[in-house]
Amino acid sequence: MIKQFFGFVTLAFLSFMFFNITVSAKDVKKEPITNTAINLQGVSDSFTYNYYLAEDAQKGNNQLVLDVEHSSLLTSPSSLTIRVDGENQKTVKLDGNKAKTTVQLDLKGKALKKGAHEITIVFYGIIKQGVCVENNTSGNWLRINPASYLQIQGDVTAGELMLQDYPSKFTSFQSKTDVVIPDDADVNTMDAALKIVSYLKKQAANQNQIALVKEKDFENRQTNKIIVGVMKDFKTEPVQNILKRMNVKTTDNTIQLQTAQEKIKKANRNILVVTAVNTDDLDAKIEVVSNQEFVSQLSGKALAIGEQPKQPVRESGMVTFEQMGIQNLEISNVAYESGHYYYYLPQDFDEEKAITATLKLKKSSILDAKQAELVMEVNGVPHAITLKEIKQDEGFFEINVPIEKNALKNNHLLDIQFKLNGSNTNNPCTTNDQEKWLFISKESTLNFSTTDHDRQAVASLTSYPGIFTNTRQGTYIIIESTEKVALEDLNALYTSSALSASAPNYELKTADAIQKEDLKGHHLIFVGEAGNLQDDKPDFAEDGFIKETIMRYATIQKNPWDDAYIALQFNREGSSQNQITPKFLRQIQNLSADASVAVQNKEQQTFTNRAQYSIEKQKEAAPKQSQSALKWSSVLMFIGLLAVIGVILYLVFKRSKKK
Repeated sequence: MIKQFFGFVTLAFLSFMFFNITVSAKDVKKEPITNTAINLQGVSDSFTYNYYLAEDAQKGNNQLVLDVEHSSLLTSPSSLTIRVDGENQKTVKLDGNKAKTTVQLDLKGKALKKGAHEITIVFYGIIKQGVCVENNTSGNWLRINPASYLQIQGDVTAGELMLQDYPSKFTSFQSKTDVVIPDDADVNTMDAALKIVSYLKKQAANQNQIALVKEKDFENRQTNKIIVGVMKDFKTEPVQNILKRMNVKTTDNTIQLQTAQEKIKKANRNILVVTAVNTDDLDAKIEVVSNQEFVSQLSGKALAIGEQPKQPVRESGMVTFEQMGIQNLEISNVAYESGHYYYYLPQDFDEEKAITATLKLKKSSILDAKQAELVMEVNGVPHAITLKEIKQDEGFFEINVPIEKNALKNNHLLDIQFKLNGSNTNNPCTTNDQEKWLFISKESTLNFSTTDHDRQAVASLTSYPGIFTNTRQGTYIIIESTEKVALEDLNALYTSSALSASAPNYELKTADAIQKEDLKGHHLIFVGEAGNLQDDKPDFAEDGFIKETIMRYATIQKNPWDDAYIALQFNREGSSQNQITPKFLRQIQNLSADASVAVQNKEQQTFTNRAQYSIEKQKEAAPKQSQSALKWSSVLMFIGLLAVIGVILYLVFKRSKKK
């Protein structure tokens, strides 16, 4: 009897402990700070991780855990320092005898408050002892492994939700968000939802946080929800109940935005409803939640927007760094490289005129302007900027940087990165422990001219996506029907084409709802079959491909209905694969040589017809060259004839004068 009693007590105690462990584990949110190994190079290098808390975290098990490996050559005073929001929090010494270690930092105070936070991990490495020894070698390194993570206690994605919290509370730390559409959503609703998804993915640290789902999966996923569609189109009880509890109202010719926190399967979730009386209004005004310039103006808990705000007209072609997705940034001798920033020049920019960047800068007083230089790399082409002109002052100083024309790509992409050279002395007898920084303002601008005349677009896959995504007229995405296209295909297409701060300028159309006359004046992207609007499939063998290995393909040509524009088609071979994948789109975006056909095989390798394309272009140019040669030969013959006539007249005149 006593044994049974103690057995019961032991079982109850273990059950109690297990229950508490389960509850605690549920409250703890872990987030990897990197998906790939981060390599830091000595003498000094750093890595920065940003996180956003939608609400204050609870006191408890909040920490940063780093899984670190480093060179076995490291010796004192090698160190790893962790800064949180600019303040040093912990420094540990690194010993070459222990090449792998775990560094743990407990997060407290301001690091757990609502808002944006920055963690900087600084590596300082010394590999030899002695005086004046050069330490800037390949053997001086430290690696931060993907097992490193940030751990936060409590539900940091909850709290009162306002429109001004969009998109941060849907893209912040550990926030997973579903954009939900009706099961039988029409083409306008799908287009609106795809623009929201592509915009959110550009704001989120991890694109996998954002998903596009149909309402049948509404309760199956523990996520925040953005409900997009006309209310009468939602048929399932869970969605209808939330719309009823939120008391969502719609009026004619408006788009309705409304926020709430609702319980979904006993868990509080952030909810945003984006709806209208009809799907035409919904799609026409969707930019208010998919364009950063309009999103930043949202406020309140509910808003009915009538007139669609127009994009500011930039007659000079000026765009700020902030509009390009480049926020205020700082580079220094500790972190001497910025990230990469991407921007597509609009289709109507004038290629004949100069493109410049106007940088607004501040610098550290101890940064030697005579030795240091700022380098602005555009598509890998460096543009050196002297800092000698910058004087110490309270305000910013402007430097104008001409962009070399040979830095531009066919797809109008600008890949911009900043580097600071010469900020270290590279003198082994001099320490580099003082940070010498250069601040670049988000108010800096990119300046280019635009043109009103139509420019013939180049029918090459290297034009994707720039030529399609940043045009005044917009691009038509044409599908056979909403039932015959996969959501993930369209999702990949819109996300790949999105600018840094806004959704692409696309309009989704079905083939049966568009007339051939409507296809003029627009670039076109066909996804899958689209009735009789497309040409036949390419002759793969003629273009040098083995047809039996092809999974999917892309072809590009002049728009058959308006040759000032381009038509791109994505399709598949067989019926079991997607027509588009993110990897296929990335491979096309990274093409370095012109081509009109790209195929992806079953091993997901991509091949193009660039050799055949080059030959065809040479053939097209040959008649022009022949005509040009013929024209010049005619001119030369005419000049020769005039010379002969001149000589004859001179001789006749001379002879008559003698007589």
